[in-house]
Amino acid sequence: MSAADSFVADIRADSNRDGVVDGNDVGGRIEKGKWTAEYGAVLLPNIGDVARRCPSSSSQVSDDELAACHDAADDVARAPDYLAPMVTMPFGRAANGATGRVAAVGVGAEKIRIFVKRAEAWVMLEPGAALTESELRHGATLGIDSRDVVRDRAVWDGSVTVRFTVQRGDRTVTDEVALRMAPVVLHHHNQSVQTLLVSESGDDESHARFVGELASAARASGLNAPLVRLNTTDTWGQDFLEFGYVSMPGRGGRSISMRIAIRSPQPEREGGRAVFDLRGPGVGAIQLGGVGSDHVDGFGNVETIPPHTHAGREFPAGRVIIGTGNVDNPAATSVELRKFFNAQQMQPPVTLDASWLIVGHVDEFVQFLPTTSGRGWRPAVTDPRRGLQVLRDQQRAGHGSAPAFSRPGVSDRTIDDILADQKFVADNERAAQKIEANVARLHQEAGLKPEEFVRIPGLFKGGDIPEAPDALTSFYPGAVNGVLMNATNYISARQWGPIVDGRDVFEAAVTEAYLSAGVTVHYVDEWEALHLGGGEIHCGTNVMRQLGSPPVR
Repeated sequence: MSAADSFVADIRADSNRDGVVDGNDVGGRIEKGKWTAEYGAVLLPNIGDVARRCPSSSSQVSDDELAACHDAADDVARAPDYLAPMVTMPFGRAANGATGRVAAVGVGAEKIRIFVKRAEAWVMLEPGAALTESELRHGATLGIDSRDVVRDRAVWDGSVTVRFTVQRGDRTVTDEVALRMAPVVLHHHNQSVQTLLVSESGDDESHARFVGELASAARASGLNAPLVRLNTTDTWGQDFLEFGYVSMPGRGGRSISMRIAIRSPQPEREGGRAVFDLRGPGVGAIQLGGVGSDHVDGFGNVETIPPHTHAGREFPAGRVIIGTGNVDNPAATSVELRKFFNAQQMQPPVTLDASWLIVGHVDEFVQFLPTTSGRGWRPAVTDPRRGLQVLRDQQRAGHGSAPAFSRPGVSDRTIDDILADQKFVADNERAAQKIEANVARLHQEAGLKPEEFVRIPGLFKGGDIPEAPDALTSFYPGAVNGVLMNATNYISARQWGPIVDGRDVFEAAVTEAYLSAGVTVHYVDEWEALHLGGGEIHCGTNVMRQLGSPPVR
């Protein structure tokens, strides 16, 4: 009797992660029924919208109905390109009189869809559905996907077991293969911008002017794609939307990837509905939980440390940074964001202290810049001490009487006035101490030495909020709160600092700091559109970046 005629169940997936299912997925070090960092098949959440059949954010459907519409919402294989491959091995003559079934079992099984290819069509195997005798005899071609991403590790960690059961008379044989959901991975700044997004301006003329300047700066940065307008006038496009991606290995060494547009856990934020308009071919959209619209849950409070190794641990996709605290609640932390990123088991969150800021977002003081040396990137932070030094240098050079702001109508205060303001100086020393404490935290968590940080001049001021008199916000528009377009181009807010000898000396210092890391700054006037509202360019935009390779956990 040949192997194909023996009564032995054998199901296989892409356990060696080379994009195909074959004999190399069994034997040797591979135990196909287990999933490890070295081997085990990966599947995707098939939640795009290839036919663009889902309702828009302008429709009257509820948030839950918007989120529920996607390609895996029913039992149709609308996007078979995103099915992970599986096969059952032939039974040959042993299939005579036998019945075979393939099903996901255990926790999370209800989220899994399994299809069998019959002729040229993919047919979903309903629970209890049997393979045909021909499929048992010759082997079945299968595909598997998920209806959702992993959201809470305590509920489901993304592990999937698929069981192949064959019964003939009183004899039953089974085999199992282990898979795991691809983690949702956030982009980092070593991945270049491919699409720049900004909210609609409505009747806000200042925002329309900002968008025009932003488009010009994007072109000067080398981006040829037009700006994409989010279907909302919620100015803060960074806060209600974050982009990640999921990937699995494909044939020939290529990756099969899907972008995931993530709506922030701020369900009362109406603008967040616009996230679902981005869903389409190759782009899924999800809605996180949460309540209200707390600042701590906004995605301006999330950054990503690029890939690195620290203390013997590799972080191939980097780590997520989440800020804690804000003007409303200094002890606040985003339970939903931490739960979601921990569930991905790929970019374990690092928490930084943002409680000293009015908005309380990490993008107000930290970012990461690509470099051609070392680990390939450098951290950067706002440096209030350097900001004060810029003004003091001008004062010592005899320019203390120069207006502190070059933007007309902002203030009549001079450099001398600013530096004589003891509270202002003390506030910036406190900000410097808070930032240095975060630098120390990043040294502890990621091995980033203080001398590695690019120091970007910036100043802070009290926000005159009675209930939080010590909370701070940007004095000049925060330069760190911008958009890194690629390895050498950065879009930042025009600084409107003192003019000495025909140039903005604060802006010149910012330019010099970025040039020290090989980055050219393109300045955009966002004073009225964003700065006066408490945010800057990063807060008021979003980006789709270059997709990365499939990471493993």
